[in-house]
Amino acid sequence: MRPLGAQSALANELVGRRAFAAQADPKADAKETPAAEGATSTSSAGGEGKGKQPEHPKLGEDAGEMKKGSDNVQFTWRSAVFTTVMCVGCYAYYEVLKKRKETDARAVTKHERLGTPKLGGPFELVDRKGKPVTDQDFLGQYLMIYFGFTFCPDICPQEMEKQTHVIELLDKEFGPVATPIFISIDPKRDQPPQVDEYCEEFHPRIAGLTGTPEQVKKASRAYRVYFNEGIRNSDQDYLIDHSIIHYFVGRNGKFVDFFGKNMTAQEMADKMRATIIEDRDRQKARKERRGVESADEE
Repeated sequence: MRPLGAQSALANELVGRRAFAAQADPKADAKETPAAEGATSTSSAGGEGKGKQPEHPKLGEDAGEMKKGSDNVQFTWRSAVFTTVMCVGCYAYYEVLKKRKETDARAVTKHERLGTPKLGGPFELVDRKGKPVTDQDFLGQYLMIYFGFTFCPDICPQEMEKQTHVIELLDKEFGPVATPIFISIDPKRDQPPQVDEYCEEFHPRIAGLTGTPEQVKKASRAYRVYFNEGIRNSDQDYLIDHSIIHYFVGRNGKFVDFFGKNMTAQEMADKMRATIIEDRDRQKARKERRGVESADEE
């Protein structure tokens, strides 16, 4: 064992060397310091803590970091095939839903046509010149029928203007295939001259019809037209409350559709146009079949 004085001299020499080394290489001092402190603490603690290693300073930093390039999504053929199959499946499902919707729409249209109310029927009236006419005289023409009266102050003129506009729209595309008809529900005042004068204000092809009270009642009942005489001030001064409806009749004389007051002239013309085109396509198909049948017979 060295004397106490020799140990103190040795310690001072070690301290001096560390100071000199720190000035020459500061990093070396930083590296040696933990080891020296560990040795001192081990020797002073009498062996306690033996086996414990100092925590690596970069361990906590590297633990939560991803390796370089690990954040890139790599392409694989398996993922490509899966994505393609999913896209094709979604598109096929969309097409199925689309066809189902179209089928339902056709079914609704067919149901509406099958559920068409039974309106219309034979009638006998007189025209603007007092000549007797019947429903048979209008076969082969599409009809647009309106029931009103010439002394109507506002509603009837508006509806007659609408009727005129519809006919003009159809004439522009198809020619004179549709005939507008005005049937008076006021036979007491609406004699043929009065009806003729009234119709001249709207369209030159309007078939203005009137007749006896019995004839008018029969025609109005066939189309289920409501009308009721209102307050009467005199025999020539009264109004009539009535249905505000236009009736669309086909070339065969059968009822096709009706249009209420809220429908515009364009909407009415579009509905009539669809029926006219459908009838023409059906007629064309029949002619083509007949042509094939005739050729087969020859």
